[in-house]
Amino acid sequence: MKNLLPLVFLLISAIFIISCNESASDKLNIASQLSGKRPDSAYTILRNIDYSSLKTDSLKARYILTKALTNIRVGRSLITDTLLNDAAAYYISIGDTSNWVIASQLLSGYDFIKGDSESALRRLEDMVPRIKNPELLWDTYIHLLEVSINSQNYINAYVYADWLLNHTNVPEQILKFASAKSTAQYMQGNYAEALALYDSIIGIGVTDKVNPEVYRKFYRGYAETLDGSGHSAEAIKVMNRIYHHEEPVNDIENIYRQISLSQFYANSGNTNKAQELLDSINYDATQPMFEIYGYIGMLKAALKFKESGRLPSVLMHNVTRNLYRNYKFSQFDRQTALESVIELNDDIYKLKIQRQQLWLLVFGISLFVIVSGIIVYFILQHRKQRLVEAEERAETLEQMLKDIEKTEERKADSSDSDKLKAALLRQLGIFKTFAGIPTQQSRDALKKISTVGKNEVSIESLVDWPEFYSMIDNLYNGFHTKLIRKYPDIFNDKEQQIIVLLKAGFSTKEISVLSEQTSATIYTRKSVIRKKLGTLENGDFISYLDERIKAF
Repeated sequence: MKNLLPLVFLLISAIFIISCNESASDKLNIASQLSGKRPDSAYTILRNIDYSSLKTDSLKARYILTKALTNIRVGRSLITDTLLNDAAAYYISIGDTSNWVIASQLLSGYDFIKGDSESALRRLEDMVPRIKNPELLWDTYIHLLEVSINSQNYINAYVYADWLLNHTNVPEQILKFASAKSTAQYMQGNYAEALALYDSIIGIGVTDKVNPEVYRKFYRGYAETLDGSGHSAEAIKVMNRIYHHEEPVNDIENIYRQISLSQFYANSGNTNKAQELLDSINYDATQPMFEIYGYIGMLKAALKFKESGRLPSVLMHNVTRNLYRNYKFSQFDRQTALESVIELNDDIYKLKIQRQQLWLLVFGISLFVIVSGIIVYFILQHRKQRLVEAEERAETLEQMLKDIEKTEERKADSSDSDKLKAALLRQLGIFKTFAGIPTQQSRDALKKISTVGKNEVSIESLVDWPEFYSMIDNLYNGFHTKLIRKYPDIFNDKEQQIIVLLKAGFSTKEISVLSEQTSATIYTRKSVIRKKLGTLENGDFISYLDERIKAF
């Protein structure tokens, strides 16, 4: 039982850990499936997974990557840059290039957000030679182009845009990367080359193969390049042409169209038209859109300056004040969001504690039930064993009584052993053993015992062992006395009883009855006696003792 309890405890612990890991794995599966189309739901599921409870590196890496992707898709900060390094290291160690690329791209984006554009580009560039999958390589070049343009590294942007342009035949992608390549040229001051690139793409007829939205976006870029290169009149024509049919466009695109046209008219000298276009925009409504609001403010200020030769301080003050106010609002919203996250994390932590306490309670109750069941099992087994032993003793006693009855009938032919058994039974000390066992068989056996001999003896009396030893000495040439002389203080009382009973020809079951010990205990004590005598485990130590003590 001592060894069983720890095993039970370990088994329950293992089941608990496995169930937790399986639960986390299931949640990760669901979160991964939802992260693309329903990132908010995925984010909610991930919040309920305790990272510290994940026991395998694969689960940890998967959790980190899924959480990082979900954070990006819901507009939250990565926050997990250190953990992403661990995930990337794990995936590259097991040869999972796909997940390694995703984790590394996220790390590059994190570097860029921190303002370390060099590290962001270097990380992506170091990845390129190790990527053999064409789709992963393509995706990495997309990231290289985006980081290069956003960090104003136009030399590299031109190279990456050129690579992408040379590795696609999809019309939408051709226009996208041609625009990026032209922008890189334009931002380096290569206006002629930038316009030539646009003209070459228009010349091959790719623009006729795309949807209207992509078409308009490409030509808006072309018009802006024309305007920046000093061809504002042509830029106005391009804009009027692509919006000539008055196809329905969304409000944001329409505002961008009006702003671009206002700029082009201003650069072409038609400031009245430019002002008219700006006035047609609901300026106050654009305040939440920082870029648009600021750009309109700059155009208005430039037109006022061209008209009066003075910068409009009130306008500029209003623009900067509103931008600052919007910035503060965004900071406030961010702080509120952070506080909400902190409160949410506290709530999650409390829920985790409560869940752990609940698990501990369930675990404790389960352990208590199991241990109680084991204890009850052993008690029942012990009682069953005692009943079995009692029945065996009753049967043995009945058999001894039958043997004695036969001995009484043929006294002349009785052996010394039979006479000794008869004399021992007459002492009736065996009553005590059977009086405590309330079975009908035992009671019947006791009734039979009471008929043996001429004098009645009370049930509480014991076997008179000194008298029995005396009978042994008389029948077997002083066996017990010689045993004590030869081996003083070697054998205890129970061992002496077993030895003399074996000498007298009693069986193990009979010895069990007379010495009030179980059969298993008798066998154990026999082994102890053999060890004390130095005889073989299964040897006849009675014959050995006869040889040893006959000289005493």
